[in-house]
Amino acid sequence: MKILVSLFTFLTVLFYCNSSYAHALWIESAPYGTVNQSHEVKVYYGEYVTNERDDIAKWYSDVKDFKLLVHVPGKAPVQVQLTNKGDHFAGSFQPTEQGTYFLSVVKAPKDLGGQTKYEFSSLMPVIVGKPGNLDYSAVKNPLQVELLNSINAKKGASLKAKITSAGNVVPNAKVSVFSSTGWGKEFVADANGVVTFEALWSGPYVLEASTFVEKAGEHEGKPYASSWQGSTTFLQVK
Repeated sequence: MKILVSLFTFLTVLFYCNSSYAHALWIESAPYGTVNQSHEVKVYYGEYVTNERDDIAKWYSDVKDFKLLVHVPGKAPVQVQLTNKGDHFAGSFQPTEQGTYFLSVVKAPKDLGGQTKYEFSSLMPVIVGKPGNLDYSAVKNPLQVELLNSINAKKGASLKAKITSAGNVVPNAKVSVFSSTGWGKEFVADANGVVTFEALWSGPYVLEASTFVEKAGEHEGKPYASSWQGSTTFLQVK
């Protein structure tokens, strides 16, 4: 069976080839952890759908200076120490109790892309102990993708995600769904910020929500005319 890449993905890749700052930043980690056992985390920058993981030395502006936080249930976030592995950063944390942990990155590069301010972010849940409903209420990033029914995602299932900004839903948000097979497709969330898609293949997926606003402002002492946000999450389909 041939793997088809949607027209959107093709055009997106063409755009990214000419615009290094429009890549995505994403977190990869096992979705389940164990109490008192080290849990490994990796952070990449590039194009997931085409398996492009940029060398850190080539990351746009100061994106490499991001901070990875782990949101511990009922406690303040803790920064994860990272090591440069060439094409990604690697780190780990050790859960000390059961619950849902969230790995989070938010980074707005100091340099503008022309007249546009860019902001990259990623958020991923790690479940320790018995799985339950994912509660994102303690994390309110500027833009985030929240998994609604993907805890035990299986091939062929209909999956849902919600797009929020600082705790508020983002209606009609554009959401790209990428599979490690090379398949990608763009969806539009409904009025409640919810997008639904079919898990056509087993394996890892990256979801990326994006917003673009033509509104002037100032960032790092430089004026901009518009702003772009891109936020990802990572999930495994059995």
